[in-house]
Amino acid sequence: MASVSDRTLDLQDRETKAIAVGAGGVAAFVLGWILGSGLLRLLGFTAVAVGGGLYARERLAERSEKIDAAKESIRSELDDLDPVARAQVLKGVAQSQLPGSNS
Repeated sequence: MASVSDRTLDLQDRETKAIAVGAGGVAAFVLGWILGSGLLRLLGFTAVAVGGGLYARERLAERSEKIDAAKESIRSELDDLDPVARAQVLKGVAQSQLPGSNS
């Protein structure tokens, strides 16, 4: 089982690769523009799009992991409460999410 720090390092590594792909694409696009090469511009634009997609996917995966951790933490805290207290907390959270709520 991978620890949280292992996953964080892995995500950072994949984010770095995505940024590198995008930066290489920008360089290829600019070089293609300077040289007047349509193929190089197309390859550069494609690399920018791929790098951006990879980066977005990694950021969304990181966000999903944070959401899952928060859910688990909240569930654990709620499980420690008695049923009436749990209901009061859930009621307060639900009311705070309603439009026009003052909280």
